Amino acid sequence: MPTISLHDLSRLTTVGALCGFDIAPVLKEVGIQVPGHDVEEAPLDLEIVARLFELCRLRSTKGYFPFVVGEHFAFENVPEVQAFLITSSSLREAVWLLEYIPNLVQPDLVSRYGIIGDQLVVYFDLQARTKTIRSPELIETAFVVFAKFLGQVLQQDSIHFDLTFQHEPLTELGVYQRQFGTRPVFGATRNAIRFGAEFLDRPLPTGSPALHAKAQLLLEGRLQRLQAEHGLTGTLLLMLRHAPSITMAEASLRLGVEPRTLQRKLKEAGTSFAMLQSQVRFDLAKAMLIDRELDLDAIAAKLGFADRVSFTKAFSKWSGQPPATYRRSHLT
Repeated sequence: MPTISLHDLSRLTTVGALCGFDIAPVLKEVGIQVPGHDVEEAPLDLEIVARLFELCRLRSTKGYFPFVVGEHFAFENVPEVQAFLITSSSLREAVWLLEYIPNLVQPDLVSRYGIIGDQLVVYFDLQARTKTIRSPELIETAFVVFAKFLGQVLQQDSIHFDLTFQHEPLTELGVYQRQFGTRPVFGATRNAIRFGAEFLDRPLPTGSPALHAKAQLLLEGRLQRLQAEHGLTGTLLLMLRHAPSITMAEASLRLGVEPRTLQRKLKEAGTSFAMLQSQVRFDLAKAMLIDRELDLDAIAAKLGFADRVSFTKAFSKWSGQPPATYRRSHLT
């Protein structure tokens, strides 16, 4: 039976009270046990978390649960993140953290970002390993957390966002307006948040390059410790899902092992860096190809290919058909 951490239990108990319900019967209904002296904590499966958030929203009689839990989320249990944020010299430095947050918080939450025109666009998705999980509540909570992340880094209370959600509204539109200062577009093709790219290089008053470099080392050290939980191969797969173009040398540095050692350990596990990278790129490519907003050049760039031709050759080898053919067959 899955077990919730004491930290998460404390937060959900507080949020439940603010939203007018008792969290205990909800946990029981979902099948989550409370940790005890003879019960070990274990990460909750994404499908269980999605069901938990849905029931919490439905049980709420006062506040809107996804927003309240998002406002009460903090990185106090991950001090490396807090240090990384506060020492960033610019948002461009801090936004690199998006590659790490899923590994530190929820591995199945995928965040990607890019600059389109004069806007920075951040996408959020939930990608479980065995199936697609739809959880509007989790996505909305992630948006609230990201808005807080921006406010903390920029030290600015209000930033204009353009928001799009794949799902339909779960509460009154006015609730979204009050939370974000704008009304999202619902039924969109992507879960995305857009804001001015001019914020990227605005100097931040608490920036400290020397301390920031140390904070980054602490983050990378935490990633190395994840190996104890997921194993080297599992940790590398998590890393590749969020940074599919990373090289073996870069991966080795983040994992704290020599490239030859990484190569040897992967061989002992019956795989290789190239095999794992191809596996992840193929999975991500299939997901990206059903996104109408991404052309083949953009997908090739996101996956780390030199150009569209290289991506087309690789995808054809993986699937037996060109990416354009795969896209047509899955968009009809």
